[in-house]
Amino acid sequence: MAGRPLLVVGGGAHGRAVLELARTLAISVAGFLDDVQPVGSMIDGHEVLGTTALLRDAAFVERFSSIVTIGNSMARRKFSQQIRAQGQRPAILVHPAVHIPDSVSIGSGSVMMGENVVYPGVTIGEDVLIDPAVTFGIENHIANGVYICPGCHLGAYVSLGEESFLGMGVVVIPERTIGHRTVIGAGAVVFTDIPDGKLAFGNPARVTGDAILDDWSPYPARIRPANPHR
Repeated sequence: MAGRPLLVVGGGAHGRAVLELARTLAISVAGFLDDVQPVGSMIDGHEVLGTTALLRDAAFVERFSSIVTIGNSMARRKFSQQIRAQGQRPAILVHPAVHIPDSVSIGSGSVMMGENVVYPGVTIGEDVLIDPAVTFGIENHIANGVYICPGCHLGAYVSLGEESFLGMGVVVIPERTIGHRTVIGAGAVVFTDIPDGKLAFGNPARVTGDAILDDWSPYPARIRPANPHR
């Protein structure tokens, strides 16, 4: 990846935030891929080079260091896997203010936006999106495709399942497990394990039903917009 400009996949709010992170890190940005903004249009001074269909073009993908910045975890994972299928590994972006202990591991395609506190022994999987002001307790395990919104705090030995979602300000007490594709609503305080595929809200957090997910809505606990890909 050395010397190759960064290709940002997704030109929405997360893409623009990652663009600013890249500028902070003094990384050259080639432009965006986006399925909504017109090809050739500009996003904060950088051109939309094409749609995500270009991720299936190995010759195109190998020209760049790429990062997928789509909030939807299923979509983020899908496009990151397309990059890997072309023999490339998505970039890892970590804000320079974040101290990463030597015992911490971070998978490709993951982004830490800043003001994060990371204790020893944390493992962060691939394609994890971590917003500012998130605290990770010792020996946390964050599986692939997780999205953690601003201001979340995880106690020691907490595990988050693949493609789970934590809304703003969620607190998880130590030694608790959040399931695969489980959604925890903003401000919830989690005192018990939450099973796979459930939606939980409140203090204390209680399961209110199944998490209804799709592969295009930016936030799983909100009313869904129309699918832009149809």
